[in-house]
Amino acid sequence: MLKERVTVTTAAVAVLAVATLYALARFSGSSRVHNHCQALQRSGWWVDNSSLVWQPQGCTQLQYAYDDVVRCMKSPRTTSVGQYALFIGDSTVRDKFFAWARLVDVDVDGDAKVHSDITVRWPGEAGIAALFVWDPYLKGEVAQQVLHGAYNETLEQPRLVLLGAGAWHLRYANESGGIVNWRRTMDGVVQRLAESRRDGAAPIADHVYLSPVAPVVPDKLSPERLATLDPAAITWMNAYMQAAELPVFSSWTDMARARPLETTDGLHYSAGLERAAVNVLLNRVCNRDTIDPHPPMRTTCCFEYPAPGSFVRWYAAATLTALALLVAHSRWATIPRIVPSAATLRQLLVFGGILLIMFVCDRTPLFEKLHKHYIAWVFTAMLALATVGGAATWSADKSEAFLGRAQTDEWKGWMQIVILAYHAMNASGVSGIYNPVRVLVAMYLFMTGYGHCCFFYAKRDYGLQRLTAVLLRTNVLAIALAYVMGTSYMDYYFAPLSSAWVLIVWATMRVAPAANYTHLAWAKLAASAVIMCLINGLHLWPFALLERLGVMWSAREWEFRFGTDIYIVYVGMAVALVRLQYGSQLLVHPRWPQLVRWSVPASILGLVLYFYFELTRASKFEYNKWHPYVSPLPVLCFIVLRNANAYLRSHSSAMFRAAGLISLELFIAQFHLFLAADTKAILVLVDSRLWFVNFGVTAFVFVGLCQALGSASGTITAWLMAKVSVDAPAVDIPMSELPVAADRPRALDRLASDPPLLARMASLPIFDSLALRWVIGLFALVLLNNYYD
Repeated sequence: MLKERVTVTTAAVAVLAVATLYALARFSGSSRVHNHCQALQRSGWWVDNSSLVWQPQGCTQLQYAYDDVVRCMKSPRTTSVGQYALFIGDSTVRDKFFAWARLVDVDVDGDAKVHSDITVRWPGEAGIAALFVWDPYLKGEVAQQVLHGAYNETLEQPRLVLLGAGAWHLRYANESGGIVNWRRTMDGVVQRLAESRRDGAAPIADHVYLSPVAPVVPDKLSPERLATLDPAAITWMNAYMQAAELPVFSSWTDMARARPLETTDGLHYSAGLERAAVNVLLNRVCNRDTIDPHPPMRTTCCFEYPAPGSFVRWYAAATLTALALLVAHSRWATIPRIVPSAATLRQLLVFGGILLIMFVCDRTPLFEKLHKHYIAWVFTAMLALATVGGAATWSADKSEAFLGRAQTDEWKGWMQIVILAYHAMNASGVSGIYNPVRVLVAMYLFMTGYGHCCFFYAKRDYGLQRLTAVLLRTNVLAIALAYVMGTSYMDYYFAPLSSAWVLIVWATMRVAPAANYTHLAWAKLAASAVIMCLINGLHLWPFALLERLGVMWSAREWEFRFGTDIYIVYVGMAVALVRLQYGSQLLVHPRWPQLVRWSVPASILGLVLYFYFELTRASKFEYNKWHPYVSPLPVLCFIVLRNANAYLRSHSSAMFRAAGLISLELFIAQFHLFLAADTKAILVLVDSRLWFVNFGVTAFVFVGLCQALGSASGTITAWLMAKVSVDAPAVDIPMSELPVAADRPRALDRLASDPPLLARMASLPIFDSLALRWVIGLFALVLLNNYYD
């Protein structure tokens, strides 16, 4: 296994190195290029053949709404006098104006006025939000006034100017002078833009852009338009504007050409397409001024990534220090006690290096990002491919135990693969997929309750040693990422959620431990469940205390996450108690064979009923209300079917088991290494247009680095627990230690002793106290949280 892991990780690092060199070769020092402002304006594609979701080259857009438009136009950073957008041109520019105006006032009538000026005001205010001036030749008084920056009391300087002409020059060539006069007009615009940029010149506006001549669909044009609107002439005109380096939105041309069905008259396009076009304009104009550069990321288009913070710089310095110490390790005759072992230093270096890689991937413009978008057949293909891989690696296990280690690792593995596909494809918007994925989270928590209850029951070990090891192993990556990436610990919600339930299971079993072996154990479970329901339902979590300590958690988010699966952990504990207290009696009961025989069809029926129920809910929000009560049904049905006979209990999928061993790393690291922009985008390591190739390459790199992270996290846990690392890959701390699994060596027992970290640093035996190290560790986290907030 070690050889396989090293091979996969090494190959992943090599692929990442090649991808990095490729990205560096394409990287530009110009902020307009590497922040994708230029790409946003010039290129992109529709994500599929049915929806109107536009994907700019290499970045993700913000979908602007009214509040965003207000923040943009009334930004204190603006240098213009007026807080409005000015549109001047023909009917195609008017379509853009109406798309903009409907963001301000949804009741704007797009058919009310033709060939005339239109004004839209901010709701409840006298101020102008958008103004359209009908001028298809750009020769009118207002157009000339704007181009010369000659504003007055009747026409204030706008924040944005969008100009457009060309269709009428072709349509009425005799009147307008045709392409010749159009070219003169564009040359004049070029000259005026150049003059406005000179020092002391009258500025036109904060932003000035041109609309391309809209491409036409000849089959849908009227005879009059078909005779004059020559597609070849339109292509030449748009190319001329690009060659003249006019600030034209060439991406709008690509939008229209790729959606000929979005026009009914061959010239004017649907409101949905125009809305998408204006959203590109808003991202180009507004993102730098109105988007908070701090996480969570709302967009990566035309977005200035903030410089690395002080913690990241210190973290990078610490990683380099680990490298220097590792190099010096082989040269020192005597190793100072404060220096970790070479094996520990290697894993500290791996852990630090991978987190810095994640920072580069998700907090810099080096690698491109793509929108997540649900496509049913792609999602289905992903799951089918995973199923084939799982079936191809089906093999026999050493044990036939009910919910044995191999089976639970397999369980965690395939669930994590489904969750990764679910996140990558943005399937959360599909209620019929969201609901079963909620059950997968419930399954994880079921295993938490079942596994830890089994351990405490069998081992009677309620000390801090194992509890601390489990909590460290669960949280070391999430806590480190929260500081390095500038996110909240709650963003990696499974780590705090799992930790909370581990503590609850521990406390439930720790209180009156002798009762765990009597019928009073059920009263303890019931009392614990009632207490936790009251705490969550009455909002009794200590968030006020956390705020005093500088820890800002979302109470609403936590109560939702905790409450959604509040019963399933107790179901897991109940299953564990039934097995441990009554298992031997059930096996010899005369009705047991009959119960086993009927349990399979009953479980199949239970799954059918569950899926019928979840698919018939009106929305995922309605389903969430029912989830705490219905989720135990599919979980228990799956367990029955998975353990229906000896063959199923003694076989599992090696591929899913391997994924299960690093399921924690896969879940947490996906936020910045498989996905990007805090899960809102897909990371691009290859070319953004090669979606499937990029997905495969990114997934391979992601899995390889997660394997290394899993080993490093286990080593760091052992080091912090006063144990020295070994070169073997670290494994998860077992959730349960039952007599039937006694042949499996425990993770903590495999670790040789070493002076504790804090004792090495302070040389004081008092730091051997695990309780004291808890206090010191929590105090250090509070200080870090306040200093780097």
